[in-house]
Amino acid sequence: MAKGPGKAAQYIYGVVRTAPARPKSKAKGVFGRPVRVISSKGLGAITSDAPEGALEAGRDELMAHAHVLEKAFERGTVLPMRFGVVMPDEPAVRAGLLDAHRDELEAQLDEMNGKVEINLKGMYEEDQILREIVETNADIAALRNSVFGQPEEATYYERIRLGELVAEELSVRRDEDERQIAGRLAPRVVAVEVGDPVHERMAVNASFLLEREQLHAFDEELDAIASEQNGRIRFKYTGPLPPHSFVELSLGA
Repeated sequence: MAKGPGKAAQYIYGVVRTAPARPKSKAKGVFGRPVRVISSKGLGAITSDAPEGALEAGRDELMAHAHVLEKAFERGTVLPMRFGVVMPDEPAVRAGLLDAHRDELEAQLDEMNGKVEINLKGMYEEDQILREIVETNADIAALRNSVFGQPEEATYYERIRLGELVAEELSVRRDEDERQIAGRLAPRVVAVEVGDPVHERMAVNASFLLEREQLHAFDEELDAIASEQNGRIRFKYTGPLPPHSFVELSLGA
C-alpha cells in the first residue's frame, strides 16, 4: 500500500539554504525518483522518496546521487551527505535533521559559502618512472641486470626481491612527489585532504578546498606543475565540486 503524502521514507542528498524564490530541481534522484526540497525555517534538505528495501551502491545510483548534488551546487552552497542516508519520513527530516542540527548546519553553510572542491589524481607513466628508478638506484639496476635474459624459474627469488625494491623506491618517490605537489598548491587553497593511493602507480590522490575566485590561480599552478613533470605524472582533475571531503554532518542524537 502506498504511503500518504510526507509519509514515505526520505533519501537525503544534502542540505542547502532555502529562499522563497529558490528554483525547484529538475534532476532525477536515485532509482529515478523526483527530487524536492523539504524546508524548515530557512534550511532545506534535498530529498527524494526512498525505494523500499536496502539501497545498493551501484554505479547508476552513485552517479544519480552526485548529479543531484552538482545541480544543487550550481544554484548555491550545498552540504553533501554521503550515499545511502535515509530518514523515516518528511517530519523526521525536519525534526531530526534540519531542526535538531540547525546550529551545526548553518555554521557549515557559512563556512562553505563560495568554496569549491577540486579532486586531483596523478598517475605515474609506467615506463618513465621505472626507467627513472633504474637509472638512479644502483642496487635495483644491478639486480635487474643480473636477472635480465635469465630463465624465470632460475631467478624466481631474485625477481621477487627486485619487485620489492622497486615498490619500496616507488613509495619513497610517491611520498616526495605528493608532498611537493600539495605544497605547491597549498598557498591557493583553504584546506587539503590527502587520500591513500588506490593504485600502485598513483603519485597523488588529494582533494582541495578553495575559494571559487582562486580557481584560475589554482589551475595555472597545476598547469605549471604538469608541464614540469613532462609526462612523468599524468593528472586527472575533477571539479569544481560540492565540498564532499570537507563537510562533516553528525546525525547522532
